[in-house]
Parts: sequence; structure tokens; C-alpha cells
Amino acid sequence: MNAPAGWTRLIGLIGLLILVVVLAHWIVRRKGGWGALRRRVVRELKTAARAFATPVRTELRHRRGLRVLGRLLRDAAGWTDAATALRRAAAARPDARPYAALLGTDVVGVYAAHGHGESALPEPWARDAAEPRLWWISRADLGAAPETEREAPVLVCLGRSGTDAVLLDLTAVPPAVSVTGERRTARAVLQALAAQLDARLPAGRVVVGAGVHPRHDGPADVFERPGAGYAVSAEAPERNRPAGMRLLTLGVAHHSTLILEADRDGHLRLHGGPPALTVDALPLARVVSRLVHTLPPVPGDDGGSGPNPPKTLHALSADDDLVETGLPPTAMAVSATAPRPEPTPAPAAPAAAEPGDEEGDLAEPTAFGPAGVSAATARSSSS
Repeated sequence: MNAPAGWTRLIGLIGLLILVVVLAHWIVRRKGGWGALRRRVVRELKTAARAFATPVRTELRHRRGLRVLGRLLRDAAGWTDAATALRRAAAARPDARPYAALLGTDVVGVYAAHGHGESALPEPWARDAAEPRLWWISRADLGAAPETEREAPVLVCLGRSGTDAVLLDLTAVPPAVSVTGERRTARAVLQALAAQLDARLPAGRVVVGAGVHPRHDGPADVFERPGAGYAVSAEAPERNRPAGMRLLTLGVAHHSTLILEADRDGHLRLHGGPPALTVDALPLARVVSRLVHTLPPVPGDDGGSGPNPPKTLHALSADDDLVETGLPPTAMAVSATAPRPEPTPAPAAPAAAEPGDEEGDLAEPTAFGPAGVSAATARSSSS
């Protein structure tokens, strides 16, 4: 008696399934066994999960950074308190050299390098438990800035560390600051630093060279304007920095320079700086783009704390910057500069010498000392 057609098909399917299982087992054995296959599948699943989760985490980190930096940098009192904390630390211990500040909502932390050994700051300062170079003080305990012989701090924000804004004092670091590493991140950071300097210093004190931003037509030689105190260059200049001028540049500058290394995730690392300090620069440029016109002037550098004079540069919109630089939406929005008509110079402004322009103050080869961030001599001048 012949078997029904349905049973024939079922038996054929079972035989085909057995053949597939035997072939799969044979192939898996040749590839290392079922254990190796399971590990490979788990690894691929984790890789896929990270690929989907990374943009989400980056976006959340970006938004959190925007909130933190926006809240801290829009408060003019925060910039004043950070500068006061640096001056108080310098007055309390003459052998200590404060060079950076962590600005929080209620406290300020000061990074201080020590020339010889380690000096304790008096109360109400409290040393950080994990970083001996970091000292904390309540903003309520700061009081007025003390009188010191030190040049008034010129602060720029590098980004955030946790819930604190990281502010670097350009007068306390080597006279050149080199932003290196991943090119797009480094360029966005340099543009944000240029916008801050231009907004906070008087007109004519900052010169931004060609190539720093595609829509800013600056001079090819940033050293051709000796009256400027700060020069921002898209490339490390070939010739020596003039006396009385500080330099911020992409690539490594000549002689004594502080190196800020950027990675593609938007982090900055200060070479020779505290290993525990991780600077998240991801939100920096967009925050500067939004707040650049509200940043307070540097005290003591413009004769008062009134409104900034007109500048030759201004911040571009964040959307335009994203398009022009090719940065993804979760990366840093470039917030640098575009040309504007030259302002009419004030009658008595240019003649007076700016404080701290002497070569002895600007070209100190060991600005951080052995216990702090080293003033790296990255390459020697050919001249």
C-alpha cells in the first residue's frame, strides 16, 4: 500500500533538515566549534549594540554639556570668581603658579603648579583628595581680588569636567598654545578659543589669521600686526613669535608651547597636565556661539568692566558652521569668526602699553614648573 503524499513530503523534509544539521555541524567544527561560534555571535551583538548606542550617548552627553556650560558661562560673576580664585591662590603662596580653574555652581577649583616642592594653601582652601595640585574654595569665601604683581588672568573656557567649566589662564601658561590631534575637533576648539578672546579683549588686541575659519579673511602672517597681544593661526608660523605676543595655533608651534591634544570624541588632554582631568570640549563651540556677545570683558585689560568695544570678528550661527565644516550633528558646532568692517579706533587707546607685554613675562620657558603642566618644547626653531 502506497504511503500518502503528505507523509512522503514530511519524510523528505525531515531528511533535508537532518542533512542541513549535519552540514552545519561539520562547518562549525571546522571553524572552531560551537563555543567559538557562540562567542563570535555574542561579540557581534555587542558591537551592533554599541554602534546603535554610541550616537545616543554622544547626543545625551552633548545636551548635558550644553546645559552645564551654558549655565556657568552666561554668569559674568562666574568668570570674575574664577579670576579672583587664581589671584588669591597666587597671593597666598608666591611659589605656587595657578594656571587653570574649575568653575562650579558654588565652588572654584584651582590647579596650581609648584616651583619647589608642594606648598599648602591656607584655609579656607581645601586640597582635592585625588589630585594634589587641585585646591577648592567656596565662591562665597572668595571676597575681593587681592592686589598682586601678577598679570591679570585672561581666561578662556576649554570645555567641562563633570559639572564644572574648565578655564585656562593664558597668562600663566607658555606663550604659545598648540591645539593638535584630530583635525576637525582641534579646529573647532581653536575657533571657539579665538571667539572668546575676541569677545573679551579690546578691539585690536586679537588678530585671527587666514584659514582659521573659511569665512574669515584674516592676514596670512599673523605676526604682521605687532600691536596685537594675541594671534590665532591655522598653521604653526615658520618664523619666531614676536616679543609681547601670545600665539594660539593648530599644529605644534616653535619653542615653549602648551599642547592641547584633541580626539575625535571631543575630548581635550593637556600634555603634562593632571592625568585625572578630562576636558569634554564637545559642547564648547556651540555654547560660545550662543553666548559670545554676552561674555564679560577681561578685568584690567580694557580699563573697566563696561561693554566690550566693537570687534572685527563675530560668532557665526551654529547651523551654518555645521554645514561648512562637515561636522556631524552630534559633534562640535564651530563658533568662530566672520569679517566685519574695521571699527574706528578710539583716540587714546593704542599708545598705552598693555600690562604683561614685556618679553620677560611672556616668554618664560618653564611657566608651569616641574610639578605642573610642563612647558613642552615641541620642536626647535630653524632660525
